[in-house]
Amino acid sequence: MRIRFTPPLLTAFAALCIGLPGSGQQPDPPAGPPPEFVDGVLAFLNDPATTRLNGRTRLAPGQTLVGAVGALGGDLVVAGRIEGDLVVVNGDLEVEEGGRVTGDVLVVGGRIISAPDGGLPGEVQIMPDRLRLVARGDEVILTPASSAGRRGLYLGGARITVRSGTAYNRVEGLPILFGPVFRTSSRNPLRVEALGIWRTEHDQTRDDLGFRFLVDQTFGPPTARLGLGASVFSQVTPVEDWRLGNLEASMSAFIFHLDYRDYFEERGWSAFARSQIPGTSAEFSLEYRNIDMTSLPTGSPWTLRRNDRPWRAQPLMPVGDLETLTARLVWDERNDPDDATDGWYVDGRITRGVGGELRTSLGVDESLMPIGPPTEVDETFTTGFIEFRRHARLSPNQDLALRVVGAGSLDGDLPPAPFQRTLGGEGTLPGFRLHELDCGARSELISTVHRGTGEAEPTYPRYGCGRVALFQLQYRSRLGIDLTGGGNEAGFTGGGGLLAGVDLNPSWLLFFNAGRGWSQQGDFPDERSVADIGAGVMLGGLGAYWAYPLSGDDRRVNFFLRLQRRF
Repeated sequence: MRIRFTPPLLTAFAALCIGLPGSGQQPDPPAGPPPEFVDGVLAFLNDPATTRLNGRTRLAPGQTLVGAVGALGGDLVVAGRIEGDLVVVNGDLEVEEGGRVTGDVLVVGGRIISAPDGGLPGEVQIMPDRLRLVARGDEVILTPASSAGRRGLYLGGARITVRSGTAYNRVEGLPILFGPVFRTSSRNPLRVEALGIWRTEHDQTRDDLGFRFLVDQTFGPPTARLGLGASVFSQVTPVEDWRLGNLEASMSAFIFHLDYRDYFEERGWSAFARSQIPGTSAEFSLEYRNIDMTSLPTGSPWTLRRNDRPWRAQPLMPVGDLETLTARLVWDERNDPDDATDGWYVDGRITRGVGGELRTSLGVDESLMPIGPPTEVDETFTTGFIEFRRHARLSPNQDLALRVVGAGSLDGDLPPAPFQRTLGGEGTLPGFRLHELDCGARSELISTVHRGTGEAEPTYPRYGCGRVALFQLQYRSRLGIDLTGGGNEAGFTGGGGLLAGVDLNPSWLLFFNAGRGWSQQGDFPDERSVADIGAGVMLGGLGAYWAYPLSGDDRRVNFFLRLQRRF
């Protein structure tokens, strides 16, 4: 059985959804798609002749699917060819340059992001309402919450979640989040999270339990959505987390006893607003934070290797109250956020300190006597972060990627430690040591007394530079070898499969990186400009890389593994 979605049929469906009032009759509120429409979608997806794709899928250039195709529960990117009708449910459709769908197209609960001229020659229809459809084995069914024609108030769904927090680290071990998560079923849902945070590493300087409460409400149509929310929290926060993902940071700390991040504790609350800019791929957000900041010592969590070695020391963080206001703009026009080969990405934000009272904790000498009084920290700082990425396809199997990052002080003064920056290591300049460009912050260790224990611990006096700049250029070429055994990049098999959504096509790449740091304080040196080159082999997101520094005294090749793409 196959259905075709023609304009008259959809018009009739829309009339049924909205309801046409008679004389002297008040219109009923919208009830969503009528049962006939939902039954038609289900029949299409469950037809044995329909090739069904579950979750986010990409049809690669040169690949063709013949016959009806249904995509459920994720975005569909078409860079190849679909010769037949297409229905996308609860996801967006994107047709890249060279992609084509010859039949009629229906998108339910999503949008068509982009399509070149001639990419969609058939009838194209979009229904904004999402359908609560789920795949149960080889069959797609309608969950009770979306039964058509219902009246009344329906609250949505709630669940109890237990999951890991940010990353396994040398301060709190593994943060485990647990508690209820509630989300309403409306087009503009209300989301509520009430999560506790259990830290596997016990430490007397802080509580073993933290928390994170969040309320987030969205408003408006999908093309111009507004969100408002607030949160209350007590959590351990990394200083910089943009260079490596949580999984990579966790695996490195747990297996190799190498923690790529530094941390501080913050307790307080925040209020935020965000808005999608109509007609664009950009989202603007504004957030106010009022926190109590605390410096943390290094713990002793267990690791698989090198467990007898001491952890890298923590940098000294300021202690006290801080109020900040952050404005952020994210513009994402990449064709695939996980594996981009074309498009722009821009992430810019400005943070302004608007109040509070910060000071550094005491340093001590060998007899644990204070070196001097606490140092006051200026809370009225202004910092910025800007990241540009440009991905360009050179051919179906080759692409070029450019990344430029600038971060740090905008008022010319050295900001507090949580807002300072460093470069070096696998996430930025892999030919150099971790935090090698830190403007002398790690040139010596001091002793610091932490609250709760009264004991002194080696600590770095600062985190890093006032400003940094990073340039990265990468060329990648696919080898044209298909390891899925099915001849298609997405690894789909009609009803899914073991390799569904897994990219096992190998590629190789060459890269060049350059960076520099500025101290923003006369007592500390600026960092010189440095650069490195390298090469790598990738299989999906897993990559093996070699990097070589072009400057400095230590000219050794660094071999490393990554679990995600560099950028």
